[in-house]
Amino acid sequence: MISFDPHNPFVFLPLESYSYKEAQDHSVSVDDHLGFRLQEVEKRIRARTQEIPENNQNWDHLSVQAFQTPYVELRNILELLNLKPQDHVVDLGCAYARMAFVMGTHFPETVFSGYELEKERVEETLRVLKSWPAQNISVYTANLALESFVPPQADVYFIFDYGNEDAVSKTLRDLQTVARERSIQVVARGRLSRFLIHRDHPWLAEIETPRHFAHFSIYHS
Repeated sequence: MISFDPHNPFVFLPLESYSYKEAQDHSVSVDDHLGFRLQEVEKRIRARTQEIPENNQNWDHLSVQAFQTPYVELRNILELLNLKPQDHVVDLGCAYARMAFVMGTHFPETVFSGYELEKERVEETLRVLKSWPAQNISVYTANLALESFVPPQADVYFIFDYGNEDAVSKTLRDLQTVARERSIQVVARGRLSRFLIHRDHPWLAEIETPRHFAHFSIYHS
């Protein structure tokens, strides 16, 4: 069990010291502490699911904890990235932008941009952020699968299997375009993103040795 401390909600623990279930349970306490109204928002999203095109995945059929990365794991990831002041981290498919809260607390000189398909999730995140002291945080509603969406130039990109294979493949091609202009780190969480990187993107998987962990991998172009 991970004890929740309101004075240190994004606790830094060794990856091997907690189970995934313990991390999820701890995240429930952090969500409540931050003031998220997650069940209310997800209920509204499910009520209009039939309006969403079939090629868009919003994961509304899963629990909130199932489609979001636990806060303690995000803290681990951010520590592993060795972020520098002014580094820009982009979360592609950010849901409720948990990473923004961890970065704003422990990496306040960095910049966060999050992109999420569901406008209700973005609106709820922005509502909670109004009472949070962190700076340099932006969250947007966007359909990453559209050809018109182009990710901004950044230092780090985070992907957690936000959509189907076509959508994630499109995002990886977008990042390949970015990487032609600058060196980037890509954090891929989930099986699909990592599978596609190793199948189709040797520029990420083979130039520099990736760092693999139980639920995520870190790649460097």
